[in-house]
Amino acid sequence: GILTLLTEWSRKERELWEGGRASGAIYHGNEKFHEFLGKAYGLFSVANPLHPDLFPYVRKTEGEVVAMMIHLFRGRTSRDDDDGGCCGTLTSGGTESILLACKAHRDRARDLRGIASPEIVAPTTVHAAFQKAAHYFGMRLILVDVDERTGLVDVDDVRRNMTRNTVLVAGSAPNFPHGIIDPIRELSELARERGVGFHSDCCLGGMILPFVERLQADGRLDDVASRPDDDVDVDVIPPYDFRLPGVTSLSADMHKYGYAPKGASCVMYSSEELRRYQYFVSIDWTGGIYASPTLAGSRPGGISVATWAGMVHLGEEGYLELTEGIIRTTRAIREGIRGENGIDGLEVIGNPLSSVVAFRSTSPKEVNIYGVGQAMAKNGWNLNSLQYPSCLHICCTNLHCGKETAFLTDLRSAVEEVRAHPEKYAGGSAAVYGMAHSIPDATLLEPIARGFVDALFSG
Repeated sequence: GILTLLTEWSRKERELWEGGRASGAIYHGNEKFHEFLGKAYGLFSVANPLHPDLFPYVRKTEGEVVAMMIHLFRGRTSRDDDDGGCCGTLTSGGTESILLACKAHRDRARDLRGIASPEIVAPTTVHAAFQKAAHYFGMRLILVDVDERTGLVDVDDVRRNMTRNTVLVAGSAPNFPHGIIDPIRELSELARERGVGFHSDCCLGGMILPFVERLQADGRLDDVASRPDDDVDVDVIPPYDFRLPGVTSLSADMHKYGYAPKGASCVMYSSEELRRYQYFVSIDWTGGIYASPTLAGSRPGGISVATWAGMVHLGEEGYLELTEGIIRTTRAIREGIRGENGIDGLEVIGNPLSSVVAFRSTSPKEVNIYGVGQAMAKNGWNLNSLQYPSCLHICCTNLHCGKETAFLTDLRSAVEEVRAHPEKYAGGSAAVYGMAHSIPDATLLEPIARGFVDALFSG
């Protein structure tokens, strides 16, 4: 019956990603581990954190997950400070975490500083969730260009774009497009000097960074480190978390490199006072006094419990082992493209330190990078196509471990194929992105994008 049908659908979907050729999406991939998470979820599938009196153990797991996340990102505890120390809430994903952090800073600035036209200042590479937050909450998002070679934003450019209406500065560790860690130390200190908030978005690879630092400190990645440049270790992870006094909020997704079920993220704050601006409270509703911490009212308690179960099951050693494999794979791909025997016609954008490697064509007229993506797709690789600049990226996961040689071999062949037969790769994504770059008014593409979303919900 129904379960037989669902089993078949699941099997067919698994065939699309279990070979380890899709960028991101599935971060662990082990069937037994996924079954473990599914059983944990199933035990609490009817649970709703909106009713903590009925589901006290869901509340317990949520509190413990937040505590583990605060510890991971070096947050101060209530024992350290009179203001309650770092705190947070669970959310449905990185987008909601970012939305809530923006709302909290907006409402606090309106309450304490009387700012009626709030602004966010951030690099162009921050997640689109900041655009969504500005759209939803009546804020202005000021995007600052990054260096095309390094992928880094100039802190002085950010300073020049701040005004008396700035309520939040944001940066990524790392960013989604290129896997570059923004200068979080400098940006957060600038925000602190100006008396405004700073959000460190660690949603994509943030949960991997603390374990990369541990592995590097223990010397377990020395054999795959980049060669130092001018006596500077180019693979050192710059600070990005609550060690920096200017960081007032931070987001990280457990459903990526925390290996939790989809729908699990955490937004954290430097104080309980700031977190309270995230909440919604109605004291005069006819249904009674209503208070909710996030955008949703009812939430799936099973996801919270399964997230807790996965984190406790893996433990620090489990995360270290997974991280080591992923980082070794990522660095092999990074150096395989840009190293001495790298791929002619491609260059890596910046110096990615986490799990994402973005690369572009050095001669776009000879090698169309989107054509390379199409050629890779013929070999089963599902890469992300990006723009401004035109490039591709691979987000490495546990499923990619051991496949770095196959990836580089196929990538080298794809570049040669596109260079030799450009006419074969003039359609598809190459044509779509080429059209997007040539249209004077990009808003003309919005109806197309909205139509695509419409189609997702058709019968």
